[in-house]
Amino acid sequence: MIRQMPNASDGDSISQAARQLLASGSVGDEPLRQSGTVDRALPVRESGGELHSWFVPITVGDRLAAFFQFLPDGTLMRFSSFQRRPGEYAGCPALADWVDADRIQARAAEQLPPDETPGEPFLTFDRTPDRLVWGVPLSNKRGDVRLVYVVGETVYEPPPGGTYG
Repeated sequence: MIRQMPNASDGDSISQAARQLLASGSVGDEPLRQSGTVDRALPVRESGGELHSWFVPITVGDRLAAFFQFLPDGTLMRFSSFQRRPGEYAGCPALADWVDADRIQARAAEQLPPDETPGEPFLTFDRTPDRLVWGVPLSNKRGDVRLVYVVGETVYEPPPGGTYG
């Protein structure tokens, strides 16, 4: 079911749309609707920095139980849950691995050569919008910049352009 929110051009209206969808029962299960919290929307950027979509976490305690992804105009792209069964959150990823920029930056720094410094992380995707990752630019003293992706506890270099998989 694709919905579009009129005038959904900022993160606050996107978060509100997510709250309405969750409360309506259109997505998720009853335990998630009862105990889940819709957090603030985070922008998902294309490689050139343009806004591609919005990522809206649904949390239960310190866990990322589910999320929404909306296009900039408020059209719902998808709803995805990490729950294995209704009301079960133990297997869901730690929220900080998905939304804490300091943790994500530190995770990238663990994998760096000593002459590189991590820059400001930004939410993006690996080749297709359904593969959300954090991009972390790395710079060295010569001014060279390269990008690594961070997802959960994994850090890797983006695959070459034009590849699929």
